Amino acid sequence: MFKIWNQLTKPRVTVLVLATVFPGLYLGSTEKPGLTITLWTLFGTYLMSSASFILNQYIEREKDSVMYRTKMRPIPSGVISPRLSLALGIFTMALAFLVLWYFVNLLTAFAAWSALLLYVFLYTIWLKPRTEQNIVIGGISGCIGPLIGYAASSNSLPMSAWMLFLMIFLWTPAHFWALAIFLKNDYEFAGIPMMPVVSGVDKTVKQIFFYTLAYSASVIGFYFIEPRMGALYLGFASILTVSILFFALKLLKSKEPTLAKQYFFFTIMHLFLVSCAIVVDARL
Repeated sequence: MFKIWNQLTKPRVTVLVLATVFPGLYLGSTEKPGLTITLWTLFGTYLMSSASFILNQYIEREKDSVMYRTKMRPIPSGVISPRLSLALGIFTMALAFLVLWYFVNLLTAFAAWSALLLYVFLYTIWLKPRTEQNIVIGGISGCIGPLIGYAASSNSLPMSAWMLFLMIFLWTPAHFWALAIFLKNDYEFAGIPMMPVVSGVDKTVKQIFFYTLAYSASVIGFYFIEPRMGALYLGFASILTVSILFFALKLLKSKEPTLAKQYFFFTIMHLFLVSCAIVVDARL
């Protein structure tokens, strides 16, 4: 049962979502966030993120059944029925909202719920099957982690919260398009209009480089927006920025699918390390 839950909820992706909550938790208050509020915020966010992935797999069960990467997921493989997975997704969503509302605050609950609604309805149902720009707009759902953190610790959403939102918004297209290059044949076979399928790899790597530039600018720009960031963050962010730009430039020149896969995983580590740098500097 635990294995099925993990396959439905994509825990490795959820870990990154939780990592983006921490900067908001620490920056939303002048004091270190309490252990209780932190644990309830993370638990509620984990449940909401899990619910969104369950509902995503329910909606995409037919397309998942024809893609090599996804055909052995619990729903297309018949391990769990579509009706049961839908009920599980709705129950988990409701539980997450109640946990965040009761133990944290209503703004936090609505912030987390909005991420689910955007992911399920805006991205999965509307944009993903229709346009190669699906992840640009649909990726908004993955940007809400910092807003959840700020809402939990301060019950407000200040400018610096939205700067972190923008940072993840600019990170998302390059991250997903790199994976789409590696999985181009799978997406093409399933009829999903990801950019490498519709416009080719050449245009995709150029777009990846453009968004990497914009994301890097936002990482450095956060130092100037958030007064609590100091030399430690600026130095660490500068090193990370140079490294990801070098990687994106290398991908722009080579256009190799294997390098695109490596870039995909590198972007995960990059955003995680940027989040860690913000938290560490905020605590000093």
